[in-house]
Amino acid sequence: MCGILFELSQADNFTASSVSGDLVKDVERRGPDSLESVEFVVGSVRLKFTSSVLSLRGTAVVPQPLFSKPGGVGKQDDAPEYVLCWNGEAWRFDGQEFGPDENDTRLIFAQLSSCNGKVQDVLQKIEGPFAFVFYDGPSKRIWFGRDWLGRRSLLRRKSVDGDRNVAICSIADPQTISQWEEIEADGFYYIDLQTDPDTGTWHLQKVAFVTDPELSTAEPPSMKLPIPQLCQHIPPASSPALSPQSPPVSRLYDLLYDSLRLRVQNVPLHSIPLVPGHEGKSRPSKVGILFSGGVDCTMLARIVHDILPAEEPIELLNVAFENRRVLEAAAAEAKKVKKSKKVSTQARNGEELESSALEDVSAPSFIDSVYDICPDRQTGRKSWNELQSVCPTRDWRFKEIDVPYEQVVEHKPAVIALLHPHDTEMDLSIGLAFYFASRPLEADSPKILLSGLGADELFGGYARHGTAFSRAGYPGLIDELELDLTRLGKRNLGRDDRIIANWGREARFPFLDERLLQEVISWPVNDKCGFGAVRSDEEWSTLDNEKQVLRLLAWKLGMKGVAGEKKRAIQFGARTAKMEAARGGKIKGTQKISVAPG
Repeated sequence: MCGILFELSQADNFTASSVSGDLVKDVERRGPDSLESVEFVVGSVRLKFTSSVLSLRGTAVVPQPLFSKPGGVGKQDDAPEYVLCWNGEAWRFDGQEFGPDENDTRLIFAQLSSCNGKVQDVLQKIEGPFAFVFYDGPSKRIWFGRDWLGRRSLLRRKSVDGDRNVAICSIADPQTISQWEEIEADGFYYIDLQTDPDTGTWHLQKVAFVTDPELSTAEPPSMKLPIPQLCQHIPPASSPALSPQSPPVSRLYDLLYDSLRLRVQNVPLHSIPLVPGHEGKSRPSKVGILFSGGVDCTMLARIVHDILPAEEPIELLNVAFENRRVLEAAAAEAKKVKKSKKVSTQARNGEELESSALEDVSAPSFIDSVYDICPDRQTGRKSWNELQSVCPTRDWRFKEIDVPYEQVVEHKPAVIALLHPHDTEMDLSIGLAFYFASRPLEADSPKILLSGLGADELFGGYARHGTAFSRAGYPGLIDELELDLTRLGKRNLGRDDRIIANWGREARFPFLDERLLQEVISWPVNDKCGFGAVRSDEEWSTLDNEKQVLRLLAWKLGMKGVAGEKKRAIQFGARTAKMEAARGGKIKGTQKISVAPG
């Protein structure tokens, strides 16, 4: 994970930077291993590239921005010919995997520096998440953008009152937060510095992603999306349900194994935290998993077990919140119980008796723990126990992250700022959960965090998928799945990247691997979920229709309890939704956040 900040201003303007010092500090938080800048003048404009680096590839830290001088040599004040700010993980380039000691940033920079201006051709060959800013000196163009799915964040400051300055960053400047917008993951953009805007702002050019059928009519230049359209096949009525032995179940294991292998197998030694004085004690984990105990994250944990050496520990990060609304509701219920018991006692004894066991029910002691009642804590422990039973040789480190209400209040403004431009109550609830789940508990906490994001969208895991099938059959279900896939980057990925990277940690999404997506999207809908299928009398036939292929994989791998876990959104499982008791249940997830940052 890295942080990107690019600034374009007028060369004759010698005032301070157009962005705040707070923004530079926030960029540095994303990449604590290195922070450097390159600044120079091209014609009438001044360009400044700043990058921070969280080093997770190769044998050593590679500082950014990467740049080269004309002919490879030149005076110190010569303008670079090429400059790259890169925030990504290129798992493959032109179909070939990187070696365990290779650094993807260096290779991508070498390819971009020798492509003769055909930047989009290089970027199309990358498999993996990324955001970037690249200066191509010979063409005097500034290229920038995100991968086709939008798995890494990149924002742009909007022009105000004819301001000709440009700023592009991984996150919004807290001092001018309302001026920042997310760069769409619909293509790669560039600014042509040879087209000087005498009036107004710089005009952005775009090389767009288009689907295969659109290629013949699309305006050039354009690029083909790397995945096919969602399979539109309508299964015949009364199709047999999937079973643990069905080919899609075993194929899904292979696809997830390959995706996870790329993401966890070759973590460089220099990226593993080593705390002085901890030698000979517990071995630090290379990988952590954002762990609710649901089928998505638990399957990631189970398959990672098959990949990593037996001596490697795996951290399961489970977050739970003190929710005042839930707590007060539980206290009110306890008071009702107390009152009914008092009445019963009076009826027996003719006088009022106080039971010491029922005193002060408003205090947290009336339940085991305010965190133990969180659904994700309960399912997390159950799934952790099942992992230990099925894979007893692994050191499974279940990390209980308890978040008091006071900490939520303290950190809420920072979370709202990181969320921008996302600004709904649902965004805040989800953002709070990821913010505290990814916050390092110890100095040697793993820098790589795996997320199960994408499984619900791919395999029909939401309740509305069942609703769509009930209303409109398979065509309605397919339409709903297609809608989910098209808006995944816009609704989730940039937001989650900004939240998690704030702690100098990197989220990796195995379900969103290009090759896994390409294949699963081509499957008919009844190979992914069980709606409308004819069930057998087998024990596994009672599993939910949602994400049935994934549930059957859990069953096949010996995790029957996990296979039967119900879908629960993180904001409800961790209890970040509707936290303030005074607001009750009146608030909706689609409402705008009521408290502005700062």
